[in-house]
Amino acid sequence: MKEDNKIIEISLDDLVYDIDNPRIPQSIKQEDFQSVLEWMINKENVIDLMYSIGEKGFFPGEPLLVVQCPESGKYVTVEGNRRYTATYLLQYPEKAPVRKSTIAQVVSTAKFRPDRLPVVIFNSREDILDYLGYRHITGVEPWDALSKARYLKILYDRLGDGMSPIEKYRALARQIGSRTSYVRQILVGGLLVEEIEREDYFKIRDLNDQTFEFGSFYTAIVKPNIGKYIGIDLDSDDALKDINKDHLCDLVTWMFEKNSENQTRIGESRNLSRLNKILDPKYSQALEAFKSGASLSSAADLTDEADEIVGRKINESLDALKIAWSYFPQIKSYDMINKDFVREINKTAVAFYKALEAKLESKTGLEDID
Repeated sequence: MKEDNKIIEISLDDLVYDIDNPRIPQSIKQEDFQSVLEWMINKENVIDLMYSIGEKGFFPGEPLLVVQCPESGKYVTVEGNRRYTATYLLQYPEKAPVRKSTIAQVVSTAKFRPDRLPVVIFNSREDILDYLGYRHITGVEPWDALSKARYLKILYDRLGDGMSPIEKYRALARQIGSRTSYVRQILVGGLLVEEIEREDYFKIRDLNDQTFEFGSFYTAIVKPNIGKYIGIDLDSDDALKDINKDHLCDLVTWMFEKNSENQTRIGESRNLSRLNKILDPKYSQALEAFKSGASLSSAADLTDEADEIVGRKINESLDALKIAWSYFPQIKSYDMINKDFVREINKTAVAFYKALEAKLESKTGLEDID
């Protein structure tokens, strides 16, 4: 509850970061002010905000929302950490851990360097959380997907044990003005990230809570076959009760482990539709091929019907052979050509032709082809 809804001004030195802010990565020691300050500068576009505040001043109509810490007496910035950071650096540019010269340049041209900020004081963080739900999940300043998931987890846990999971999903959906299915899906995604964090990101090099792309991961897990593969049931009250950690490791590895060329097995997130098809249980050969090292594209080819696969591959092979034959007179060293391969191509093509001719004559299926 606010203190009479009044906006008051307090000293910049009486403010501190909110260490429970859902946007700040868990790997950052949030008690370490410099670490948080560095992350805010690098990730939160603080310098542009410094320019704005330095040029126009701090807009009093957008106060920080704070609660007082009983231990220190300082005020925790539950809402407004970017504005707090920008103002702090305008006042204390020498404290910047990175981009010192840029920040010094901003300060040198600033018309305003406020040392007091407008705030509204709340009795508790919980009183502010309800407001943040709409503003940062469905409202005017949406957070990234992982921040939303962590925030919704806080709200979910606040509802206690007196409600079933589906009742909690519905209550949260009403609270933030969204769909029940969306709330459930993003909460499940957040719980999976917690599981991945417990597994230390499956020891994948350079993967952590600052490099993990939750938006792409969330896009993946809501696809039906991918969800089934890792063992989640988005229609269940306990969506993670049958989670398969080995398959979860597969998915995270395919999506985020990079090879020497800085590429992942999946590549762009738009390729997740191909992976979803590969993971359809009726295409077990496609999954086996992909796990054995086949490219996503090659494995996805195996999800088509046999008629389509055979026809397409024959056309591709003929085109490739025609190109090779057209360049044959121009090569300088015929020793580079593997005669055994050419012989095998010829042998396979002859066998293929004879088998096809026989089947066309007998009108039988291909099942008994050896």
